[in-house]
Amino acid sequence: MADFTDRPSHIGPDKERIPLKRHLDDVRERAGWLVPDDAETPAGNSLAELTGVVAQVHDFGKLTSWFREHLLSDDAQPDGPKHHAPISALLAHYALEARGFGGADPLIGFLSVAKHHGQLPDVAPYVSQAAADSAQSPLKRLFRSDAYRQAKKINEEVPELAETVLDQATNNSGSWGSFLECVSEGEQAEKYRTIAEHACGGLTLSPEPEKLPPGFYESTLQVWSALVFADKASATQLSTGIEIGRDAYRSTPPKQREIDAYIDKLQTENAEMELDPRTEQMNERREKARQEVHARAKEFVDDDRNVATLTLPTGMGKTLTGLDAALTVLEESDMESSPNVGRLVYALPYTSIIDQVAEQSHELFGTGERGERLTVDHHLADTLVSPPDEPESVADDAVENVAALLGESWRSGMVVTTFVQLFESLAGPTNARSMKLPSLYGSVVVLDEPQALPLEWWPLVDRLVELLTEEYGASVIAMTATQPELLSAGDREPFSLVSDPDPYYDELDRLDFVLHPSAVAMLPGQNETGGETNDDAESAALPYDRAGELVAARADDGDSVLAICNTIDSARELVESLDDRTVSLDVNEVYDELLDDADESTESISPEQTRAEAVRRQRPGQPLLVHLTTRHRPCDRRHLIDVASDLAESGEAVLFVATQLVEAGVDVSFDEVIRDFAPMDSLVQAAGRCNRSYDRNRGRVTVWQLAPPPNRETTPASAVYGRGESLTKLTGQALATIYDGEPMPEPDVTRSAVKHYFDLLEGRGVGADEYVEFLERAEAEQLGRLSLIDERPAVDVIVTRTAEERETVEQIRQAFREYRWEELDDLVESTADWQVSIPVYPGDDDTMEKLAACEPLFPDTDRLVLDGRPGRHDGYFDATDGVVIPDTSVEARLL
Repeated sequence: MADFTDRPSHIGPDKERIPLKRHLDDVRERAGWLVPDDAETPAGNSLAELTGVVAQVHDFGKLTSWFREHLLSDDAQPDGPKHHAPISALLAHYALEARGFGGADPLIGFLSVAKHHGQLPDVAPYVSQAAADSAQSPLKRLFRSDAYRQAKKINEEVPELAETVLDQATNNSGSWGSFLECVSEGEQAEKYRTIAEHACGGLTLSPEPEKLPPGFYESTLQVWSALVFADKASATQLSTGIEIGRDAYRSTPPKQREIDAYIDKLQTENAEMELDPRTEQMNERREKARQEVHARAKEFVDDDRNVATLTLPTGMGKTLTGLDAALTVLEESDMESSPNVGRLVYALPYTSIIDQVAEQSHELFGTGERGERLTVDHHLADTLVSPPDEPESVADDAVENVAALLGESWRSGMVVTTFVQLFESLAGPTNARSMKLPSLYGSVVVLDEPQALPLEWWPLVDRLVELLTEEYGASVIAMTATQPELLSAGDREPFSLVSDPDPYYDELDRLDFVLHPSAVAMLPGQNETGGETNDDAESAALPYDRAGELVAARADDGDSVLAICNTIDSARELVESLDDRTVSLDVNEVYDELLDDADESTESISPEQTRAEAVRRQRPGQPLLVHLTTRHRPCDRRHLIDVASDLAESGEAVLFVATQLVEAGVDVSFDEVIRDFAPMDSLVQAAGRCNRSYDRNRGRVTVWQLAPPPNRETTPASAVYGRGESLTKLTGQALATIYDGEPMPEPDVTRSAVKHYFDLLEGRGVGADEYVEFLERAEAEQLGRLSLIDERPAVDVIVTRTAEERETVEQIRQAFREYRWEELDDLVESTADWQVSIPVYPGDDDTMEKLAACEPLFPDTDRLVLDGRPGRHDGYFDATDGVVIPDTSVEARLL
């Protein structure tokens, strides 16, 4: 008699065959660790029980000898289908019906198993193609003829094993014989109509997604994601021999008392120093806000709303206060008693500020590097969580595979991530991203600067937050200085963690907003020509020679200035204008020379070294110039931001010209911030980089409107934020309500004008409602195509500036030549911090032609390599401007 040792599901680390039954039982147990007992299906049944049934049968198709032949021999070509998901999906539907699951519940199991190695489909069209008798599609073959052949093969070879799986999955309510009947040729049409009836209609079973019950997509997401993670965890343990037990699923979040201890330590240190009275006052305000939010967070736990807002001015320590609130909610909710809940997920809009939050968290909580308490997850990060018991005898790559699995599935106690990772994973996740979802049960999710989310996503984000709170039992805290009308809490106002934010804004009157005449022209009826159109306003835009003169005058006064531009080319044009009008010392070039001098010694250059060298070279009265855009490498951006911040803090006349990458979350403080005209929330975020901690008597934020750069027809403000009924027009309308020709105090702008701006925005009906319809109609493919970021075609360029970086490139090429693909992937991933993405717009043949002249990283890849050393880059790299496209490649080489 056959037994399950003759039907393996995987191959173990010592080439042993893993019996299928062992894997099925293991996945069922793991799935039970993930889905809460009180979760319900659309029909009111136990979601945990449904998931258990699905887990028990998900690999049923591996019972065929065709699959065994495929598994045991890499080059085998079995006589029959080697795939296993379709017949297993049919069995999941059958087993759920046999156990009494009604409504559309069996369809949830069918889809989850059918796609446990892929991505969820648009449900109604998928089911129609799989089930309709008249359909002519590959799905019909998979679910009909292939499934019948596989069932017949199993019946000929191991019917008793099939019966064992059926008995357990159906709790003895079904039988192998009756399932065999369901997939036989004579019964196909009737059976498949039953599968499709909740998503299709008519004689031809045409797609009718409106028939799906409320909550169908949410339940499918939960079952499918739990199955995917449980299956991969089981397979990884079985194939590596590394234990991934229940302890690996537990979260260990930081403790709120660790924040208290950190604050006590700071207060003790400050008491031993003679702080400026304004600094002391600022620290007192920050602590007062933290204490209020801490007390209100306890009240939030007992409130019947699961969405809260935290609204405080920039510079008030919102990161620390938000972490305090989130951990308070976790602890007061007693979420940590369960093995699979109780995480803190801290989501931000930009990768550029994630490392700053992660660094502060490391300092606060001593989270170390192993990832058990803190995971950093974005496209540039190595997202790893070491297994609890790491055996010494196991190969390093196996341990790394386990660490990557646990990291990508957010199993640590705290996760710092991007809106992209969070909301795209909730909406239409890939198979890999779906593993994050079970970690969200009972978690507290902090949304830092939610107003930065693209407007078209706002309705869907509101719906996804509802999914988080209703289905996953999560609490959500939206934290910003400019709180948008974005999130609802059961059609009510979210709970406010700051009972009245206005006093904090009134007390924090650090600066004035000044409108340059070019910006006044953006206010309704205020432009210089007396016209009312956008073109009239743009005609008043400020030329770069005059803009350079204005900034140069600030340098003559010894002020530190941060000028934030809307586009890369406008930032470059402003830097050129400053070069013509000042005798500034280029800090980018100082950094470049230090890198070149230290190149052969492979020593790293610290921001302190660059700052010290710049000050050493500086002549009396000479301003220091720093330039940053996204054309600079991520590692260089962080370095130069630190340098510019230190220079400004020490009182140097530093001129920092950058794009929006420094606007949110970057801890810098300047005497004056100059911002090209932008939406209201961007203006306020930019103001947060001015006189941030009362470093000076009073700061100034100047808003101007820059003219189009050479060879451009529209102003940078119009190019980025649109013309006509644009966000900048709404900003002008909001500012007009408080502008009287004089400098505007900070609270007038950050509270009054901001409120008016978001009222105008809400009245405009922002957002793409069809995105929400995709979710209601369970159109996962449509949701999966959505992106929070502008995915323009781009070429990734790796810029090497040190000997160590060039050596890594050589290692990549060697790995390619020797077909070491896994090592190649790891090495390429390690270059992320040196990569610059160059957008290539449709029809931009000139840029493509010039990029094609650059050296590829290795054959058959789109990635290019530039040697960033002076004289080695053929004009494609500049220390000040970053990666550039030269006017002509030939001329660049001659120069």
